Amino acid sequence: MTQRLGTSITETARLVGCSRSAVVSIHAKWINDSDASSKRLVVGRPRFIKEKGRRRQSCSVKQNRRQAVAQLTAQYNAGPSASVSEHTIQRTLLDMRLCSRRPTRVLLLTKRHRHLRLQWAREHRDWTMDERKRVSWSDESRFLIHHIDGRTRVRRLPGEQLLPTCTAGHTQADGGGIML
Repeated sequence: MTQRLGTSITETARLVGCSRSAVVSIHAKWINDSDASSKRLVVGRPRFIKEKGRRRQSCSVKQNRRQAVAQLTAQYNAGPSASVSEHTIQRTLLDMRLCSRRPTRVLLLTKRHRHLRLQWAREHRDWTMDERKRVSWSDESRFLIHHIDGRTRVRRLPGEQLLPTCTAGHTQADGGGIML
């Protein structure tokens, strides 16, 4: 405060008639008290899972994003803190914005696939409309051999949908099929 007004701590102590350490401690107390008054009042029951437990929970989720709430609860209860219910873990995850969502589906492409796709796109980028019309489109039926039901869930923050841990790879037509 004294430095903001352009005077040093020593000059302020001389002006007020006290020691330098008294000016420093009063200034520190004033700073701490002003921060306390600006904090919002907390209403309701205190949180059962404190900040340290929330950080531990966040790390646990980010290590394996596909864990169910029951697994996360068992893992949290195995730690040093008091045991909590699944509902408490679920509420905490929602407060941290780690919602359960379906993973983003992305194609499983190897380096060779990417190279071949890019090569094909470069070769055909100058095609005319007549050349594109000559492509034959088939009208076949496909019966799936491996059907994926899509029940897998991941916990992620908004904007993390394309992280490798938040995606589920799939093959064309969900694992192949028989063409008739």
